[in-house]
Amino acid sequence: MPRYEYLTLPAPRKGEKSKGAKTPEARIAQAMQSLLNEKGREGWEYLRADLVPMEERAGITSKTVNYHTVLVFRRELGEASEMASTLEAVVEAAPARKSLAADRDTPPPSVPFPAKPEKGAGAEARKVAPDVAEEIAEDRES
Repeated sequence: MPRYEYLTLPAPRKGEKSKGAKTPEARIAQAMQSLLNEKGREGWEYLRADLVPMEERAGITSKTVNYHTVLVFRRELGEASEMASTLEAVVEAAPARKSLAADRDTPPPSVPFPAKPEKGAGAEARKVAPDVAEEIAEDRES
């Protein structure tokens, strides 16, 4: 399954001047065409245009929702396709596993209990070297 990376760009708001483009519609179409061709040369495939709401400030205390058009491009990840083919080869070469039911029938390995259990949680952590214990006792006395 191919994996993609995506790129979003704001749609052009102003048209480009060109010889044949006299109307505003023709100029904005020229700007879109230039952007699509530029990204196509870079390997990006045009996917769609989305209208995205964005809450923006309008004055000191109020907010308004403005809508912005973004263009969505995608391109296939080269490394991902190589990784996918490598993964498929590894899966095919791997030995067949036994069923999970067979694993359930096998008893768990026995775990020996400690010979002498410690008293209380963290008993090992509470042990202090004798010289440190003396310093603590001196600090408590003063």
